[in-house]
Amino acid sequence: MASSEVCVPAFSLLYIDDEAPLLELGKRFLEHSGNFTVTTALSAAEAMRLLPEQSFDVIISDYQMPEMDGIAFLRYLREGGDRTPFIVFTGRGREEVVIEALNAGADFYLQKGGNPKAQFAELRNMIQKAIDHRQSDKQVIVLSRLYAVISATNKAIVRIHDKEELLSEICRVLVEIGGFRMAWAGFVNPEKHSIEPLASYGYVDGYLDTIPLSTDDIPEGRGPTGTALRERRYNICNDIACDPRMAPWQAGALERGYHSLAAFPFAQDTKSPGVIALFASEPGFFTDPILRLLDELSMDLSYALVTFDHREQRITAEHDLKTSELQYRRLFETAQDAILILDADTGKIVDANPFIQEMLGYTLDYFVGKQLWELGFIRDKSFAKKAFHELETKGYIRYYDLPLETKTGRAMDVEFISNIYLVGVKRIIQCNIRDITDWKQTKDALFQANKKLNLLSSITRHDINNQMMILTGNLAMLEEGQPEPARNEYFRDAVSAAQRISAIIQFTREYEQIGRNDPVWQDCRNLVEMVAEQAPLGQVPVQNDLPAGMEVFVDPLIARVFSNLMDNAVRHGGMITTIRFSFLESDDDTLIVCEDDGVGISLQEKEKIFEQGFGKNTGLGLFLSREILGITGITITETGEPGKGARFEIVVPKGNCRFTRV
Repeated sequence: MASSEVCVPAFSLLYIDDEAPLLELGKRFLEHSGNFTVTTALSAAEAMRLLPEQSFDVIISDYQMPEMDGIAFLRYLREGGDRTPFIVFTGRGREEVVIEALNAGADFYLQKGGNPKAQFAELRNMIQKAIDHRQSDKQVIVLSRLYAVISATNKAIVRIHDKEELLSEICRVLVEIGGFRMAWAGFVNPEKHSIEPLASYGYVDGYLDTIPLSTDDIPEGRGPTGTALRERRYNICNDIACDPRMAPWQAGALERGYHSLAAFPFAQDTKSPGVIALFASEPGFFTDPILRLLDELSMDLSYALVTFDHREQRITAEHDLKTSELQYRRLFETAQDAILILDADTGKIVDANPFIQEMLGYTLDYFVGKQLWELGFIRDKSFAKKAFHELETKGYIRYYDLPLETKTGRAMDVEFISNIYLVGVKRIIQCNIRDITDWKQTKDALFQANKKLNLLSSITRHDINNQMMILTGNLAMLEEGQPEPARNEYFRDAVSAAQRISAIIQFTREYEQIGRNDPVWQDCRNLVEMVAEQAPLGQVPVQNDLPAGMEVFVDPLIARVFSNLMDNAVRHGGMITTIRFSFLESDDDTLIVCEDDGVGISLQEKEKIFEQGFGKNTGLGLFLSREILGITGITITETGEPGKGARFEIVVPKGNCRFTRV
């Protein structure tokens, strides 16, 4: 997927204050230091006159103003249904004013005073947060609409059996339900090397009658539609106004309010490959979550159009059937999706492609002659029976999260798509099965990472504020000229607070790395060997009994966990003589054990050692280790016997551990 360079649009702010010099200062600062354009107003009444004429991303208002104060103005907006983010920026700092503002619907409250540069920097940060929150809310709404679009599309695929009618319905759904400015779909004309629109919906206004669209690598074919067809994957332009590739179509697109574009190829392995193009009315619209859903829609459309092609080929000429079967066999044999073919009348499997045999570890003979619910790898037998009967009724089914199990016992989650079509006069069921295990694990890990990172600011802000109070308090006492030995005590306390602040800042650097990169499969034995070579362990040997080829799906920072366990053993284990890594495997999970023969850990401290700040040094190592492992649902506990050495048990859930060598 390629995307164009985006002209970052300036965010529009409305700033209201009854003091003109302050307005001008704020306008200059915000426009200079952020990507903002600022419109000013000297009163709420003036702001009310501006609002019908222009939309704003954020409103900033003073509280105490003549005629109508800032909170009354806020209530007026909220009662009228205006949900624009609102920041109260005022010199009044009483608690009741803050509460009143927040109750009225203010997003942030900032008290004037102090250093103007710092004040406006904080205001700028609040504005950016308000914009980010609003954009996140808009993203949720868009994704909800797209889920509804996919549902409506699947219903249309089952109901409609004409290519043009189906594409017209999908374009309508994308505009009316999905909220796109315009959508069109067309097919390649191989003789003319062009793309010919077949269906469209939305604000078209003659656009498709005037634009040149080529499949060749020439200026008229280098836009998202031509590129998507040549590269056989979706292609986007997230800012039509700035993308040089859009030069042949730019003026016409902008006149019609098109600001971003995404093109999705479909039916690429048929005689009639096509593309569906979607236009949004704002730049930067096509984010990764939106693109994933739309790509899914294009795949659904591809499945439907492949079925249409088969039906048309059977109707038009009998002699084309052999060619069609050969093409299908190639797709079937080389597909990177697992495919089962069933006789719709008996429900028995008649063929299974090589990919499913390799994915699940069974031979073709195992599949042929069985019904879905007789297959050992389907964990939920009742589901298989229900799915088959539902398919007979609807002709098409799709399940996003079906649990399967390979011949070796490895659990996996798959996407299951099935439809019925005719081959000659015989009804055939095709089941496409796609492994989504890694995708689900990555999605869950990213969710946990974001959740944990959101806690970071609240943790560090509280600790730094406390230490700053200690630091400034002791410095104030020193400034008063305290006599010895009190002066030395105040000085030591101030230095200690400064060191603690430095440790907290270092912690934030390390903590924010957790979850930044996607989890990957890591070879644990190799990692232990690497860390043991690099760690300052003195004369203490590391016994590595982890098997070769044992891999864990975990955050890339796993090496820090092993390093921290070894470092703690040497620092706190006393006269240890060895550190040992081993593993135990059960039906539900895998246990990685790190143990030493030192003094061990007391019963009172077994859980405290994982808390932030506990310990003789920074107290962050085991806390960070637990956070790193927790990204993919892995836990760590200390289970050793006091006086006989420390023993850390890392529990890896089933599905997050695999063995690549036998």
